[in-house]
Amino acid sequence: MKKNQIVMVYPYQGFSGTYVKHSPLALLYSSSEIVKFGYDVKIYDTRAVSGDWRPGLKQLITDQTLCVGISVMSGSPIKHAISIGRFVKSLSSDVPVVWGGPHATFYPETIIRDEWSADYVISGYASKSFKDLVDCIANESQPSAVNGVAWRDGEAIRSNPDQQKSFEDIHYKDIPYHLIEDYSPYGQLDQDKRIFSMYSALGCPYQCTFCSSPAQYKPIAGKKWTPLDHNYVVDHVEHVIEKYDANYIYFIDDDSFPKLQHVENIIDSIRERGIQVGLGFRGARINEIKKMSHEFLDKLASGGTDIMHIGAECGSDRILKMLKKNCTFDDIVQSNQKLASHPEITAAYNFIMGLPTETLDDLKKTRDLMIRLVEDNPNCIVFAPNKFRPLPGTELYIQAQEEWGYEMPSTLDAWSEIEVEGDPITKQWYEKGMREFGNMLLITSYFVDNKIEKTTEGTTLFTRFARLTNRIYGPIAKFRLRRGISSLLVEYWMYRKVTQLFSLVQSRLMREKASAV
Repeated sequence: MKKNQIVMVYPYQGFSGTYVKHSPLALLYSSSEIVKFGYDVKIYDTRAVSGDWRPGLKQLITDQTLCVGISVMSGSPIKHAISIGRFVKSLSSDVPVVWGGPHATFYPETIIRDEWSADYVISGYASKSFKDLVDCIANESQPSAVNGVAWRDGEAIRSNPDQQKSFEDIHYKDIPYHLIEDYSPYGQLDQDKRIFSMYSALGCPYQCTFCSSPAQYKPIAGKKWTPLDHNYVVDHVEHVIEKYDANYIYFIDDDSFPKLQHVENIIDSIRERGIQVGLGFRGARINEIKKMSHEFLDKLASGGTDIMHIGAECGSDRILKMLKKNCTFDDIVQSNQKLASHPEITAAYNFIMGLPTETLDDLKKTRDLMIRLVEDNPNCIVFAPNKFRPLPGTELYIQAQEEWGYEMPSTLDAWSEIEVEGDPITKQWYEKGMREFGNMLLITSYFVDNKIEKTTEGTTLFTRFARLTNRIYGPIAKFRLRRGISSLLVEYWMYRKVTQLFSLVQSRLMREKASAV
């Protein structure tokens, strides 16, 4: 009897994963084809496990297990993925471990070198290629014809290039939502929302120099941004509401708004069908918000939209031009003032710092922009700025290589130590004082907008701790930010310790809660 079971595992997601847990859509997409062809798929999300994740995974690994798949993002999730892969191998060295996901797409060679963590790596869209690979494993044949796969052949490492020429477009009826038996663990910030992530559009038409999307979509033939039919999108919304009790839809498009009519059609269809659901949008740009009328924003709000994530990125016009953001400091300010007239919609701004050629003066302009945004729009949120890391295929990666001789980490262990809120991946182009000022920006950004009081609900330990910290340290943080005081930043050291330990505390609380029930 042939082995037929496949176990799909989702690792921890770092500090942010302690308060934001959306369902593992990557695993569902990757499983869509193998489910259709009769494989027995088990989803194991370690983030939703009470206590130690090992016993539950051990129960799933049986003599019928054909392989184990892991979806991995770069940074701290790698550390847990390594543990998962090695744990599987300790249970049965004959069970192949397959890595996919963002890190596998851009850095497959760093994974496949670690023979104790992975046997195969799949780059790019995985639904079809994973099914082809699983067939090869089942038939004990080499994956020589499988798109985008890397594997070890004896002592040698072999790989097939990713030659996908179109977007992965999986019909919502083929997404195996049923593989997740309990959606109650998923949500964010103790809010009473059953959140389902989905796409309303595929790809991105822009060429941001720090972003991996232009490199990822370069092989795609034709247009780099494709909106899905609005009626189809709303059918999908109705599907997850009726079958899985969703009450909030988070559109995870790279960008939802290149054509405003696309989103307007979705909102109109939701209202025409009388659907009551909350909406959030991950992808929005300043040049798009400039085009939005107040009537358009009113329609978004009345249709259930309560947040838009917006790439402000920085406050320096020179850096914004280098990033190809198609906007200026003044454009960001004016767009934010427009959004302030629509308080039902939270404008949530993303930032990035530590970019090549960025100076301390540029970083101070980002500080000035953060303060200005909150002053003009008290309802907005300023997210902690990410620390730049060069991604292969991007313009800034090429620049970092050519001008500074940058070399990216070459091992899994090195990549596992990288966190977007941790120490910078490199300080080769940092001028004096930038690291300290950037750490100050990171810490104080949590408190400059009172986001903790705005977004947290419930009475969990995390919520109580966050609110207490906001009340005690918030005034100090705002003083530091306004004055630009980055010396003696003991708060950053404390923050790093808290982020490292908090996941352990969360696991203990989950175990105690499970015991009480």
